[in-house]
Amino acid sequence: MIKIYGKNCIYEAIMSKAPLKKVFILDTLPKKDKNIIDILEKRGYSYQLLSKDKMDKEFSQSNQGYAAYREDYKIYGDEFIDMIPENGGRVLLLDGIQDPHNLGAILRSVDAFSYDFVILPKNRSVFITEVVAHVSTGAIEYVKIAYVNSLLTAVNRLHEKNYWVLGTDAKGKIKTEDIDKSLNLAVIIGSEGFGMSKTLVNQSDFLITIPMTGHVNSLNASVSAGIVLKDLKKEIE
Repeated sequence: MIKIYGKNCIYEAIMSKAPLKKVFILDTLPKKDKNIIDILEKRGYSYQLLSKDKMDKEFSQSNQGYAAYREDYKIYGDEFIDMIPENGGRVLLLDGIQDPHNLGAILRSVDAFSYDFVILPKNRSVFITEVVAHVSTGAIEYVKIAYVNSLLTAVNRLHEKNYWVLGTDAKGKIKTEDIDKSLNLAVIIGSEGFGMSKTLVNQSDFLITIPMTGHVNSLNASVSAGIVLKDLKKEIE
């Protein structure tokens, strides 16, 4: 069971028919959001009105008057490899992302640009928390996430499935516009502090870079991911 909170997070959970055990609404909110109770009742969700003090005590003060108890998110493992598309696939691998705010923001980009899977290693990774869910503003309801024992093994299996692996590195020589968007693509984003591991750098088919003209030579991991995922999104048929 996980606590989720925030207007967008709760609305997306409701609209996606997520398994919510109970929804909590600030007692003054129905006067402002006249649809919320009707939506909950039509979709068969149990709900309770709470005072602000109780809402803030039970959930983060960032709840905006909306919260819920949700069953744990579906997490995949190595079976992800059998679920990815054979043509035009997009997969994101995250190497060493440990900040829940970064992961939540990355999930927003993954959903926005229609990536098929997010793959993280079980070690040195943040797991799905209420902060991740909140920062994703509901995008987590639509994103498939897998935690695997080894990113290297995942990369090797992606190669076997005819995916081209694109590492991201400040020393990279390839720009996103040089990549054939019709290919199956697996993008690796490393941590802010250490970047990608050398092993994954060596296993990448291309190392891509984000050209920058300012004084700071690095970007937040979630910002980098958003730029790269947008540039490499699937071609519209």
